[in-house]
Amino acid sequence: MRLLATAVAVALATVALSASASASSLINNGYEDLVVAISPSVDEASAGDIIASIKKAMSEASSVLFKASRKRAFFRDVKILLPKTWTSTPYDEAALNENFEDSEIRVDVRNVVYGNQPYTDQPGGCGIPGRYIHLTPEYLTDDVEAGWWGPRNKTLVHEWAKLRWGVFDEIGYPHDPTFPLFYWDTQITVDGIEEVVIPNYCSNQRLSGELKDIVSKGQCTTTNGFPDENCRFLPDEDQEATSSLMGYYYIKSIVEFCDTASNELFSHNALAPNRHNLMCQGRSVWDIMGQHSDFDGGVNPPIAALTPTKFTVLRQEEAKFCLVLDYSRSMDDFQRIEKLQRTAQRWILHEVAQGSSVGIVKFWGTATKTSGLVEITDQTSRQNLANLIDLNLGPSTSIGAGLSLAVNEVLVEQKNPVIVLVTDGKENKRPYISEIKDKVVSSGARVVTIAFGKDADPNLESLAEATGGKTFTVVDTDDGGMLDDAFQGALTYQPGDKLTDTKVQIYEYEYQGKLTLLNETFSVDSSVGRDLEFRVDTNDANYVASPPVLVRPNGTVISSSQFDSGINMWTIDVPLAEEGQWAWTVTLTGSSDKYIRVGITAKARDPETMPIYTRAWLSATEDVNTATNPIIVYAEVKQGNNPVVGAHVRASVTQPDTTAQAVELDLLDNGQGADTQAGDGVYSRYLTVYSTTGRYAVKAQVWDDGSAFVNNGFTTSRRRHPRSIPAFPLETPTYCCGSVVPMDPELATPTGSFSRSASGGSFRATTIPSGDVLPPSRVTDLQSEVKSSILTLTWTATGDDFDSGTVSGYEIRLSANRSQLLDDTFDVADNETLLLSLEESTARPELLLEAGQKVEFNVTIEDKMEMDRFYFVALRAVDDGGSASPVSNLATAVASTPPPTSESLPGWAIALIVIGCLVAVAGIVGGVVFAKKKDWI
Repeated sequence: MRLLATAVAVALATVALSASASASSLINNGYEDLVVAISPSVDEASAGDIIASIKKAMSEASSVLFKASRKRAFFRDVKILLPKTWTSTPYDEAALNENFEDSEIRVDVRNVVYGNQPYTDQPGGCGIPGRYIHLTPEYLTDDVEAGWWGPRNKTLVHEWAKLRWGVFDEIGYPHDPTFPLFYWDTQITVDGIEEVVIPNYCSNQRLSGELKDIVSKGQCTTTNGFPDENCRFLPDEDQEATSSLMGYYYIKSIVEFCDTASNELFSHNALAPNRHNLMCQGRSVWDIMGQHSDFDGGVNPPIAALTPTKFTVLRQEEAKFCLVLDYSRSMDDFQRIEKLQRTAQRWILHEVAQGSSVGIVKFWGTATKTSGLVEITDQTSRQNLANLIDLNLGPSTSIGAGLSLAVNEVLVEQKNPVIVLVTDGKENKRPYISEIKDKVVSSGARVVTIAFGKDADPNLESLAEATGGKTFTVVDTDDGGMLDDAFQGALTYQPGDKLTDTKVQIYEYEYQGKLTLLNETFSVDSSVGRDLEFRVDTNDANYVASPPVLVRPNGTVISSSQFDSGINMWTIDVPLAEEGQWAWTVTLTGSSDKYIRVGITAKARDPETMPIYTRAWLSATEDVNTATNPIIVYAEVKQGNNPVVGAHVRASVTQPDTTAQAVELDLLDNGQGADTQAGDGVYSRYLTVYSTTGRYAVKAQVWDDGSAFVNNGFTTSRRRHPRSIPAFPLETPTYCCGSVVPMDPELATPTGSFSRSASGGSFRATTIPSGDVLPPSRVTDLQSEVKSSILTLTWTATGDDFDSGTVSGYEIRLSANRSQLLDDTFDVADNETLLLSLEESTARPELLLEAGQKVEFNVTIEDKMEMDRFYFVALRAVDDGGSASPVSNLATAVASTPPPTSESLPGWAIALIVIGCLVAVAGIVGGVVFAKKKDWI
């Protein structure tokens, strides 16, 4: 039976190759508007050294990139963005709209798992751009620290390839179950077909080098001919190979990326079990690069020479917000204008930072400038602006008129301009969005669009996308929480403060109904507690019978709330809230159409303690055909930059049909399905349930269910090195990270009880799946073990629709020839390779587990495997519609001949055998396999 090849599977292989979402552009071979941003958490005392190092490293990296891209790309224009908090460092000009959160290269405090190793945050799949490159101040200013990772210029190009083109490392990782340092390969030699162990890398020539035990500093120990976990391949400094920069890029001769089209004998090695091959299904780095918009179709052809990199040092300015608010008569429906008034006033009165400025434009069939920019300096300036948000509506809708006033009058020539556009209807009067869009883009204003109700104009998402803004949607059944999240989303464009001085949402609660007493609890964890603010707001002050109170963990009551009658909100401030279980109480009059909302924020417990926080986002926000480009929901949970693992993360997806319940989606950090790396603190999952076309809004809730830990690194990642630049070859510390981010249980710390929430924004589905067209995700963590005559396979269950649901069955094959276990050969492989047929698996309920659970399969090998010969195992999952997943990663298996027992041989015979084996092994080790400067392929 030939399994269905779905359209979705094809789309997944190509959609990833779309243009980068990053801000920089490749224009006439030069990257422009590339932003290297420095975090406010970085000490300004090192400013001069950091800026000088960035300039030197990026200038030198430009030359490396030019050669590696075959003279098709270099860094022409780089902007170095200083935080607003740096007041003593000179800069060239104020930033227009650049900010830390959208920058492509970030200088920030270390992620202790990586230490000072540069890395690219890369939660997407093949061809999907990464989020950012992370560099530490120590890496930039300390030559010894930088030296462990090779020349800065080549290291930056190595990471840039991941960030820009969505490619991955072509090497193995220490202790990694999926991407090992060594693997078995079948080669044709003068003595016939032979299985040999080779290092895991991609190169166009053999690399010479030695194997070394990093603990004993001597020769490597092997088991059945395979090096143990302490063994490393150390390539020689002098090589003939010129690729790949995604492998041993620090070798002087290596200056290119691997290419399938190479005429060399050893071009791209599609079968090496490295991360790039698994993620990109064996395609070379140049194959992926060639389909990126930077080079696709022959654009940016080779040029004769590059030009020097231009650097501009910027400093972020305070935000200038212009509220562009829909005052058409349809805003009277579902009390939209009342909700908008309360939310906008609360935002002005309590959320906008001191020093930011706010202007107001109202539009209906025309537009009026209600207020030019007013700097927020005190409560009076806030109140005066809030009073301008009235309820007076007019006929028709011209969104373009409101945008035109915003960019031509309110925000003209302003730095860090942000438009917050709220509308509920389609345009029916000129000017339209399309007529003013180019002007908005050229102004540099970021547009945050808030679609109110199901009929909001369909052009909102494309406007936000074009300006680098954000999109939100608010359903009419919402009591104000979604609208509040949208306004909060605009605040990310304010200059950031140190993470320890940033407000973190630690609790949310909403209630509508007839109860007269609410008594709920919340946790203040050890990472937060300073400047805690407790808020209760309602759509009717008469709904609250008595002011709310807080109860400390020791039972002490705090009843000193302040009430703002203009926005119906009570607040209680606690300068330093102690860790533990808190409670709050409020009495209500009881009314089914009234509601209250509770929100609690706090800062880090002290200036030295990083808070636990979460961010959420979507794989796409513009108009999306979800039948061919399924949405992935992401949520990041970290303490500072350190991953939080084992947390419970649930996404709530509000549907366009307000009568439909929200979809609850548990996000996973297991390295399977939508999640590309286990344990990195990024939780993700495919959204596979769609009720209708329209706008979907996403919010993530995070909490500890007793199993959450902060990954504080692993022993070797924290090791200090001699204070001298390492000599070649680089005996680097354990570098990170492959399929799993390692964690040392002795160093990890429990988070304790905590909760966080974050809005992920919204997207607009133009087409939804019809029928069972979504295939199972690929299994990428297949592992095997042979004991006695039993082969045990383990893997993480995939789902009926990507990583959700339960598959109908698995097909498992075993072969000594790995070429029989690829996607294009799996169907036609002979029956002798079959370990488990699809039909047989359907009768094995222990194998058909919910996606995300661990599966174990045991089979007696009997005559299926020869002794002391290496085999490869792979599987494929099938859903009930007949759609198959891609073939899994290959696992290796060997059945070893057991050594003779002491009962069958006299002692002298055993001694002779042992001595003989030692002599033989020593001869092999010394003369062939482990010889220094022998060739490895």
